[in-house]
Amino acid sequence: LLLDDVRVNQYASAHVLASMINRTGVDIVENCAVRLVKLDNQCRVIGAETDYGFVECDAFVDAAGAFSGGFFDRDVDPAIKQFPLHPLFYNSVVLEAEGIYTFPSTVVHDVDLNVYVSHSGRYLVCGGFDKHAFKLDNEDSLLLYGAEGSQLPEQWDFFVHVLEKLAKRFPALLNLPVARQFVIGEAFTPDGLPVVGALPSVPNYYCLTGMNGLVTTMAPGLSKVLAQRICGIEPELDVDKFDVGRFILLHCNKHYISQRATEVAGSVFSNFNPLYEWSSVRRLRLSPLHEELKEAGGVFGEVMGFEQVLYFSKGDVPWMKCGESFPLGKPEWFDHVAVEYRACREKVAIMEMSYLSKFEVKGQDYGVIYFLQKMCSANVDQPIGSAVFTGIQNYKGGYVADCTLNRFGQYEFFMTAAPDQQTRLRIWMQRHLTAEDKTSIHDVTSKYTTLCILGPASRMLMQELTDEPLSSFASFSCRKINIGCVSGIRAVSVTHCGELGWTLHCPNEFAQYIFEQLRTYGQSYDVQLAGNYAFNSLRIEKFYVRWGVDIDWMTTPNECGRSFRVDFNKDFIGKDALLEEMQMCPRRLFVQLLFLEHDMRRDPWPFGNEPIYRNGDFCGFTTSTSYAFTIGCQVSLGYINIDGMRTADEAADYVLDKYAVYEIEIAGKRFQVQLNLHSPDLPMVSSEHPYHYRPTQ
Repeated sequence: LLLDDVRVNQYASAHVLASMINRTGVDIVENCAVRLVKLDNQCRVIGAETDYGFVECDAFVDAAGAFSGGFFDRDVDPAIKQFPLHPLFYNSVVLEAEGIYTFPSTVVHDVDLNVYVSHSGRYLVCGGFDKHAFKLDNEDSLLLYGAEGSQLPEQWDFFVHVLEKLAKRFPALLNLPVARQFVIGEAFTPDGLPVVGALPSVPNYYCLTGMNGLVTTMAPGLSKVLAQRICGIEPELDVDKFDVGRFILLHCNKHYISQRATEVAGSVFSNFNPLYEWSSVRRLRLSPLHEELKEAGGVFGEVMGFEQVLYFSKGDVPWMKCGESFPLGKPEWFDHVAVEYRACREKVAIMEMSYLSKFEVKGQDYGVIYFLQKMCSANVDQPIGSAVFTGIQNYKGGYVADCTLNRFGQYEFFMTAAPDQQTRLRIWMQRHLTAEDKTSIHDVTSKYTTLCILGPASRMLMQELTDEPLSSFASFSCRKINIGCVSGIRAVSVTHCGELGWTLHCPNEFAQYIFEQLRTYGQSYDVQLAGNYAFNSLRIEKFYVRWGVDIDWMTTPNECGRSFRVDFNKDFIGKDALLEEMQMCPRRLFVQLLFLEHDMRRDPWPFGNEPIYRNGDFCGFTTSTSYAFTIGCQVSLGYINIDGMRTADEAADYVLDKYAVYEIEIAGKRFQVQLNLHSPDLPMVSSEHPYHYRPTQ
């Protein structure tokens, strides 16, 4: 309940905006249905068939809500018309309450029951969201046509689930007369976030849809963002998480999205956090090792349809993680993750990471080098066998992607990136290919099983399985090596979390054999299976960024302390913007924050996006967080605002002022933290282990 809250009438505001647009000379044509969008041979929109004839256009914006995606011809390839959304309806009822109730607030939300009551003049508008929301068939969608746009006929049979919750929270509502019921059609997406931007395969077909019941709140700002994109202007806000390119084709499957959308619809008011896991439509993308990992106690989450191991449990714990109320006090998985973490730092561990996006980039001549040099901000023209951490920047210097580029041949590269880059990174690179380029880009994510072997004893374990001399296999290098009886396995001496080790990209048919060999030979090293929670703790403790969480489309290397990876002696996309930024000072700095006093058993845990305060004044937000087992405290990463600073040295002095007091607020409680601009020195066990215990010795 917010005493000074406001309520927006979406119908009245739409009329006001329409009037304002009319006064600028824009024509609004009503009662004219758009029937079909026409594409040319280059897969670009050339116009639309309407009730008033064919209308040519340079850009088409699909803001049709529950209708979105229905304008393509049936013969169009499904891979082109990627619309990851499904129409559902949600209900609200208008009650007459004049002279009966005086509300202290405009709106009252019960976020546990997912219902609300809104005060509007002499009426109360009551509604909510429920996972049993009715799915609209194609035939039902025809009902959306009518004098009142997207309003459907009353559906009391389907409102009963919401009504029961309203009666439980507000029993007196049952005594009020009903004025009418609203049934509103809306489009819901697989992750509960809107879809904004151009379709990956149709560059001038723009989407502004999938509002998931929050259209009044989000539409005005996102409309401005999309208008800027159409005009070639970079938005001032980070909206990359809304980009339609975050999805892959399976998210557009109607069987998939119809099942996931109902769960999303029932969770509209939920306060999601990074540990939340959807329960619907699971077990879609399984690595060849899934059943073996499951038998070993793996507890799985889901990322891009992949079942991803979060941690390994020794007890009777369901293998599939669903939901997650972020812990108040130490979570049940903490001790399991501690064991996995120690194995990564002190012995050897195996992580299955097949969910990483993987691409083969090949060429016939040095054209592929020129292309990658233009795409990447680091110098990737390194000798064969090199592995390079590099950003791929946009024209303002922000991160399109943060990836590892491995050179396995003269014109052969293997690229790995974050899981949700599988579509958008490929599209970004392909759109920058010219007709003269003889470069091919292939998504091979589903072709390889990825295993990460990390820890001080990883070299000795690997050496027992390969005839390749690993003493000369330096960090940040790559080779094709033999593992047991299998040849040609792509090995990269990078672990993405700062520990010694290798990442193996194994063709799926060899994955089971290689995994068994690693576990068999690893017994003498007390090898441990580890999951994503341990990986997260390792990377945050060492100040490693993660794309989509710590860095994004709006973040530059100067802001996140990664400009040392940028080679300004060559041309690349975004170079001019970064050089201009370096002449002044970034608007914010990426920092590491160590909690000084936090009771892990009683206090609420941080999970990202908490406000940061400097001497009592707000100064930024955290991005990601985890418990750091070596340091022995909670650690967050985040950004401190430094607007007004003239030089980087001045900014560093300001941020590191010894009299400055920094705090992070969690659930209304502030915790004092220590700020670092660089990762702390962590004790490290020798990477060689000249002797290791064997039962027979």
